[in-house]
Amino acid sequence: MADSSTANAPVAAAAEAPKKISPKIRYKVECEDSYGPNFDCKQDDTPFDLQVTAGPTDIDETMPVFEIITSIKVASKRPKYADYMKMFNAEGPMNLEDSEDEDEPSAKEKEKPKKTLEGKRILDVNETRMVIHSPLLLTAIREVVEYYPRQNLTGDTITVHEPYCALVHHITELRNYSNNLALERTPAGADESEKTDADVTYEHLQILLDFLDPHVEKTVLPARRRLKKDEATVTFDDLWYLMRPGSLAYAKYEDIWLGVMIKEAESLPADSEGAPPKWKITGWCMDNSWYTRCVGYAEVSVDIPFFEGEKHVTSLPIYPREFYDKTDANARREKFEARGRKMRDILWHGHAYVTYEGDCMDEKKRVYKGPMMAEATIPSGETVPDHKWSLTWDYSLEDGRVDPKQRPGFPQPIYINTENHARELLTDDHLFLMCPVMPGFALAEKFWSPVHIDHMHPVEEPKYAVPDANIGDENSEIIKALSHRQLKSKVKWTADFVQHKGAGVAVLLYGPPGVGKTYTVELTALHTRRPMVSLTIGDLGTNEESIETEITKWFDLAHRWKAVLLIDEADIFLERRSTDLARNGIVTAFLRKMEYFGGLLFLTTNRVEHIDDAFMSRVHVAIGFEKLDVAKRRGIWASFLDKLEREAKGQISVSDEARKFVLESDEMAEVEWNGREIRNAFQSAIAIAEYEASKDPDFKEEVDEIVVQIEHFRRVMLMSKKFRDHVEKARKDNESEWSDL
Repeated sequence: MADSSTANAPVAAAAEAPKKISPKIRYKVECEDSYGPNFDCKQDDTPFDLQVTAGPTDIDETMPVFEIITSIKVASKRPKYADYMKMFNAEGPMNLEDSEDEDEPSAKEKEKPKKTLEGKRILDVNETRMVIHSPLLLTAIREVVEYYPRQNLTGDTITVHEPYCALVHHITELRNYSNNLALERTPAGADESEKTDADVTYEHLQILLDFLDPHVEKTVLPARRRLKKDEATVTFDDLWYLMRPGSLAYAKYEDIWLGVMIKEAESLPADSEGAPPKWKITGWCMDNSWYTRCVGYAEVSVDIPFFEGEKHVTSLPIYPREFYDKTDANARREKFEARGRKMRDILWHGHAYVTYEGDCMDEKKRVYKGPMMAEATIPSGETVPDHKWSLTWDYSLEDGRVDPKQRPGFPQPIYINTENHARELLTDDHLFLMCPVMPGFALAEKFWSPVHIDHMHPVEEPKYAVPDANIGDENSEIIKALSHRQLKSKVKWTADFVQHKGAGVAVLLYGPPGVGKTYTVELTALHTRRPMVSLTIGDLGTNEESIETEITKWFDLAHRWKAVLLIDEADIFLERRSTDLARNGIVTAFLRKMEYFGGLLFLTTNRVEHIDDAFMSRVHVAIGFEKLDVAKRRGIWASFLDKLEREAKGQISVSDEARKFVLESDEMAEVEWNGREIRNAFQSAIAIAEYEASKDPDFKEEVDEIVVQIEHFRRVMLMSKKFRDHVEKARKDNESEWSDL
């Protein structure tokens, strides 16, 4: 029987074997060999000196806290010609002494010494990365790093590429975390077995911080000093440090400054066409969908091309907002929040009637000044000119779900429907991030375009009294009553028993040209502060197949906006002819649509004698306009004279003699102008006076006033009389010719 102590000896020896200590940091190089197979080298706790050719010995594979892996390109001793030939023989390149089997190595190969950098010439050092293995350190980092979309923080390991942006951006938070752990540490001298997770986490954090400190001192501290100057500057290489993910920033996109949250900074090398290196900075803003009544998260990218030396931070096309806010006491930030609030209110309401003055945001950058409908969505079938404001959306955040990488304190990117969610979900930071561009419809010129919220202003009451229309007090009161009933009354009652039928109001205005029919509708829109949609036959077309579609479109828009709808010179819709089937089809289609229109509709015509009876039964009120008499014409002249005096005082004036000539002379009274002709004559007289002043060498436009004299009005009057006489003679001659037939 064997001695029991002898039998147990191997067990005892194993128990007494020293415990393997995990290395703190493992350094590893991945070598791409120009003249041989690729290989790796590893060593613990001591970095490689990649300037020399010494290599480490074999090391134990105990898991380190983290690894630092550098990819390099090396050159072994150039193989002899015979060695090259071996690569092409039947047995292949695996016969080379330095080759490696991709599968499990053979016993012979296991006996070979491990590859080292000894005798290798380093051709290039590529990228370096850190692979963190310590579970406790991973937990600490995940608790500290709040928002870093480009950095993957999931999995059993985390890989962070040099210059270790995610860690360096949170170096202060990591130190604070370590200091808090220090307060929980086991007292010094305690047994190893008594160590807690807090102790190990603290130790691993210190290893990480000790590794990062030289890097921070070399690169970050100089960058930080430049950013703390009164006028902060930055170098091209340090832009990654300036552009910390999660920072609220100002970004210039398509020449418009936006509020964005920085998402990531990506360094892009020079390309093959000779373009220099650049940084691509990606952020997100709050954007409104133009088709779905939704507000969501959209990406915006801004490039910063390479530059030498330092640049002022605020000269960049994107930078964190605090660098500008300190220069204007947050005025710009508050302006962005205010415009975001304005955007929010329009989006939640659906549309707004505004006055627009400025550039449109299409590629043509056309300038528009006039009434506009700012819209949350573009109606189906409408098109917008080419533009660059269709931002890329991330639809993974639907129905109010938020990005899981987000933490409290950040304006979370959200995707919400303005019809189903409260506007209070948007914080001040969301309002700061709101894209200021939305669809708009220019009412005066009838086109859709992207428009800027800053160019929109409330529709204001006229500063001065507006002359009344030429319809008399009784008719004026009737129109006001119908307008109030249709546009403002809360009692939506209709006498028709068929639902949705007969809910609108149709008013016919008839009379000769230029007596105030259109002006009456404009005054109605002005007094009710409603948009006016003014259409002619050119807007609707004369094709029977398409006209019903066009009528439906415009009726729907007018109803949607609660607009005053005017169809000027609507004769084609009012006259039915027994021999013209196509025209009769147009009239029928119009009458059918008219019955179901729920808004306020005005139609004007100069040919009341030809109106179809079916149309007359659908009109609520018909108001006639007479030719202007002398008193009314003089009243119109007086209104234009007063308007010029108010709006062009100091630049253009009318002499007292000229004013008396216009308002009191028999010469002017004899000309039977209509209102439109009076306006044109007034503008023509001013144009003649301006032209004559421009030819005077002594006239100084900045100082001198243009004076409209009697002769300017007389010249226009005589031209008008001459033309009228010519037209009258031509008509008589034409009538005479017809009578002779």
